[in-house]
Amino acid sequence: MQKLKSVFKTSKAPSSSQSEPPPQDISYPIVVAQYMRDDYGVGTEEELHWAIIVFTDIGFQKGPCFQIFDRHFRDGTVKWVYFEKDVYLHGTEKSLGGVTIGSVKESELEDLKKVISKNQPVVKGEGWNCRSWVMEVIAELVEKGWVDSSIRSQGSLIPSMRQASVQTVAAQKPVVVNLSV
Repeated sequence: MQKLKSVFKTSKAPSSSQSEPPPQDISYPIVVAQYMRDDYGVGTEEELHWAIIVFTDIGFQKGPCFQIFDRHFRDGTVKWVYFEKDVYLHGTEKSLGGVTIGSVKESELEDLKKVISKNQPVVKGEGWNCRSWVMEVIAELVEKGWVDSSIRSQGSLIPSMRQASVQTVAAQKPVVVNLSV
């Protein structure tokens, strides 16, 4: 019994002269994720559904997802709806991966959520859609220093999005690539 006690000794509590290292403020990747639509997939990335995900669990590609979608009513009206929920990127067969566009520190995550949720969908013209909304949010995130300032248009993301979708199909699981500008 004495041998076991010596093997499982616990370390002494640090004395007041020993200081604990400061806690790390982890950075989480910010990703623009893309999803297939009924008639659109690889090669039509400019037509795919886009959302923003913060990977709070990189290994599982999991975290809060921010997106909008359109609801079509019988009378012909269309209403855009904001949606926020934790997701796994690989949780749907429609995922075609995505692109890392920046990062946010754990201590700033709630601030980021507030910035995004304040950007409710408001149609700004013909052709406005989920990708337009994502670009509006990206502009806000650039101002806060969380996102790469070289992202100025949907076109600046398309080459990286195409690379992600091709790699996702080849790997048979969502692939997230770094932004190439």
